Order: sequence, then C-alpha cells, then structure tokens
Amino acid sequence: MKLRKRKMSSSASPEQTLFRSPITAAYELRHWLLTQDWFTSRLLPALPRSVRWALRKLFFLPFDLVERILGKREDMVPPKSAIFTGAVDDFKSSGQAQFEHMVAFAGLTPASKVLDVGCGFGRLAVPLTAYLSQDGGYHGMDIVPAAINWSRKNISSRYPNFRFVLADIRNKEYNPRGRLNASEYRFPYDDGTFDVVILNSVFTHLLPEETVHYVSEISRVLKTDGRCYASYSLIDAEAEKSMQMGRSFLNFKRHSSSCWTVSVEVPELAVAYDEGYIRQLYDRSGLAKNYTVYYGHWVDRPTRQDVVLDWPQDLIVSTKQ
Repeated sequence: MKLRKRKMSSSASPEQTLFRSPITAAYELRHWLLTQDWFTSRLLPALPRSVRWALRKLFFLPFDLVERILGKREDMVPPKSAIFTGAVDDFKSSGQAQFEHMVAFAGLTPASKVLDVGCGFGRLAVPLTAYLSQDGGYHGMDIVPAAINWSRKNISSRYPNFRFVLADIRNKEYNPRGRLNASEYRFPYDDGTFDVVILNSVFTHLLPEETVHYVSEISRVLKTDGRCYASYSLIDAEAEKSMQMGRSFLNFKRHSSSCWTVSVEVPELAVAYDEGYIRQLYDRSGLAKNYTVYYGHWVDRPTRQDVVLDWPQDLIVSTKQ
C-alpha cells in the first residue's frame, strides 16, 4: 500500500521557503523516532498518558501557527495538533491512498454503504465525499469526542449522507473517561446494513475480549458478501524472531495466550495478535471468505517481501459468507 507524500510547490513564496526547511526536518525527525524500538516500545510507554498527549500537541502547535499565518489550512483538514492517530503531515494524501486501495482491495463502489470504525477526524471520509453517490453513504464511528464533533461540523454539515457517531467507550489510551465497555458495545446499526466495514488502527488498540466482540459486530452489520478491511499487527514465527533480533520498530511482549503488547500499564497503547488466532476468529464469525493478508513493514519478514505493504501495519481483507 503506497502512501504518497505531499509534494511542495516549485513556486513557493519566500515565506514558505523560510519555513520549509525546519518543518521538513521536524517531520523527518518524528518519522525516524517512530521507527525506533527504544522510542516506541520503551520511552513512550514509560511516559504518563497526559505527558504523551501534551508533548504530541506541543510538537504540532507551531505547524498549525505557520499554516494559519500563511493561509495554508486546507479544506476539511483538521489542525495537526488535534490529530491523534495516523499520518499527520499527509492527512489528505494518506486518506486518498487508503480510499484508492479500498476500491482495489475491498470492492468499494460509489453506491457502497460504508462503516468506518475508528474514523478519527474523517481521514477516509474526505476523499469519499467526492466519490460516493446519493445511493451510497458513509457512517463514521469513534470514541474520541473531539474527532466526532469536528467531523460533524466540517463534513456532515456539507454532506448529509456522511454521519458520525460517538461511541463513548472506555479506553485507557484514547478515552479513559468513557462510560461503556468495548466488549459490550453494540454498534448502533441494523443487521446487514453495510457493504464495506473498515477499521484502520483499531484492533491495534483493542484487547482480546474487545476484539472478539468487535469482529462479531462487524459480521452482524455487514451484508452477505460485504467486505471487511482491517489493519493489525500480526505475530507469526518470523515476526517473533525478527523482534528478538531487533528488526522491528515495535517490540511486543506476550500479554496473553492470543495477544502481545508494548506496555503493561497501558496495554491499549499498542496491541498485536497471533496471526493464527485472528484467522480462527474470522472463521468462527463467518468473515473468512476470500481471506487475504497483506503484510506491512512494522517488522522485517524477509521471506515475504513480495507481499509487504509500503506502510507499517498488516492488512486483512475478507468477505462475509
């Protein structure tokens, strides 16, 4: 999955040229840090959640200020300091790339009914506004109130068939004050509603009981022959060996019989699953038809270079039987 980087204009103004170098250097430093095991699996988990989130916000506030000064804030793109997951510096282009791969991998059409679980600030919704017809529709669901409020104000207000729902689910990393348990939350949709359900960086923050429930709910709300497109960090023998040899930028430790985490105190910070466990779960839930795994580069898998995606997480695309 090729995530394209936004290109700078060759006719940059003096003000843009002034800010380009430090901005580029800051992004490159952040990208480098996020590929270092000592940073992602040791330093970040050791910091209190409030400190991690404050540092992230402080890092991006100057970028927002520069965009405001230069009048460069793009339409339907949230402030960088507010984005809490995924690529921040290429919010729009990474959403476009994800949309293109949903067309290629998940059979997305203009008439599709789409459920985006963990929609954040509408990264995928933005390109879909120019693609889905009135026969199609988009529903986004997230546990972070700020993301849902922003998306309703900036996307739903312009596109009535794009709707956003707050799932007030408790999660130690993303919504510690939530009222509901993820393992008991019923998606607020009727059976067989959607053609495509997408979960990007959701199962990487859910523990087994929650994951089992979510997979069951996905199967329930999908139409027969509907597609599930979901990202994971999957552990097999090769991934485990590579982690032991330091050839990964996330160093997961065994948490239970089925999952791995990087933090004991806040396991939801990053969760990985035994690949066989997820396949069995999909089998039991009726989601294993046309089951295909595309491997990401969070860990080195030398024997599978022909199917490794140019993005970190692993991807499973399957069909409801």
